[in-house]
Amino acid sequence: MHNNTGLGEKEAKLELLIMGALPKAVPVAFIDVDTQKDFIMPYGCLSIPGSECIIDNLAKLNSYASNHCVLWIATMDSHVLEDEEISSEPDFKDTFPPHCMNGTAGEERIAATLRSTPLILDVQTEPLEKLWSFLEDCYDSVVFKKNNFDIFSNKNLDQFLSLSPPHVFVVFGVATDFCVKYAVEGLLHRNFKVIVVKDAVFAIDQEAEKQLFDQWQNEGVKLLETKEIMDLNPDEFEQLFS
Repeated sequence: MHNNTGLGEKEAKLELLIMGALPKAVPVAFIDVDTQKDFIMPYGCLSIPGSECIIDNLAKLNSYASNHCVLWIATMDSHVLEDEEISSEPDFKDTFPPHCMNGTAGEERIAATLRSTPLILDVQTEPLEKLWSFLEDCYDSVVFKKNNFDIFSNKNLDQFLSLSPPHVFVVFGVATDFCVKYAVEGLLHRNFKVIVVKDAVFAIDQEAEKQLFDQWQNEGVKLLETKEIMDLNPDEFEQLFS
């Protein structure tokens, strides 16, 4: 059990509730990075050519998480025209043309990673009370909106993970060399154990992806295929790091 020193009564109770309400989710959490129509579907505003090849594996991971009651955390790129990343003259490194614009179809998740009852948290920091609804209203996932590459720019994610951090995070989605990179390195920076599903991520630059795989392995990240994930029970993921 985590040390509740410094937590108020309500925060401490929330931690205990999460631990009690999600016992099977504590060993492992899945992080679905930006599997949205504008990135993966061929008609998307910022479609990543070839990324449709991971859709079947994304669907398998979604099914596995549902069947095993694994905590599903998703990130959601969500922009307005005023965001720093959005430009009419993009360099495709730091700036990009409009994509995943707030309220558009392109912002939506693809069918393979849809969850029936997501709790969506905007970039504005929410009070801890907001998380009560995750428990009380039977949401099946938590979605963290962001308006840049870094999933941890949504401070609600750090707040959520601090309550009852999973032992291992399984990361997948797009793009490997942008937002997936920030997700993996952000988790490593916070000393979490990380698995990347190498056939359920896709990069804009395939050579950069290979280099990242080598780098992450050197940093202790495990690279698994979807089939290997499917063959594990939730309480077996941590054993891969023994």
